[in-house]
Amino acid sequence: MAMDAIQIVKEAEEKAREILDSTTAAAKRAAEEAVKKADEEYHRILTQAESEAEMIKNRAIEEGEAIAKPILEKGQSEAEAIRGMDSVKLDRIVDIIIERIVKTDGNS
Repeated sequence: MAMDAIQIVKEAEEKAREILDSTTAAAKRAAEEAVKKADEEYHRILTQAESEAEMIKNRAIEEGEAIAKPILEKGQSEAEAIRGMDSVKLDRIVDIIIERIVKTDGNS
């Protein structure tokens, strides 16, 4: 009878060891899977954020170009108007500017 009890205890210990080994392996697999899923999610979020940042940047560039276009066109038309002035009128404008910068008494 004592031998039977010892055998039962040994079998219970072996069974407990098997359960412990099994749960340890399962926990390790679960942890590895969690790390893998977290890594995949991290890369998915990073890719999505980069895509959204690129869209925002492109939209800002388009908006900036839309704002700058009329300003550039106005500057170009004003430059063309200045280039198209005859030399007499241009000389008068230069003289007026010089008079404003350098006062009539020669002091600036």
